[in-house]
Amino acid sequence: MLVCGDFNSIPASAPHALLATGKVEPSHPDLTTDPLGILRPASKLCHQLPLVSAYSSFARMVGVGQGLEHQRRRMDPATNEPLFTNCTRDFLGTLDYIFYTADSLMVESLLELLDEESLRKDTGLPSPEWSSDHIALLAEFRCRPRARR
Repeated sequence: MLVCGDFNSIPASAPHALLATGKVEPSHPDLTTDPLGILRPASKLCHQLPLVSAYSSFARMVGVGQGLEHQRRRMDPATNEPLFTNCTRDFLGTLDYIFYTADSLMVESLLELLDEESLRKDTGLPSPEWSSDHIALLAEFRCRPRARR
């Protein structure tokens, strides 16, 4: 299964935590403001899918080659996500993700991330060269072989 898109949520947010870990801790700062009471109880904010971020799984790979180190510099070492997927005059951060079920898929390759310097030459995105305010994320996957019973 693939779950991907513009989630308008940074890596430290409750939506990202829910997708990446399967749960949101009751003490998460995003849950402190809930005037309608729709986020309670936090124990209900969970799922059992073995979702993994395609780019963060790459960041955890061992055996880094020369080309991979270049890509790794465009990743946040604290979150293992891209440093940014949105680059405007007023905001630089990650809002877009590709999650996949690690029990059935594995990442074959990823589109190289862009560097901030080349995007800032026109102030940010969108620009004459890049038509969106988000950079493209792309992953190729291979199906994992099913275990025989």
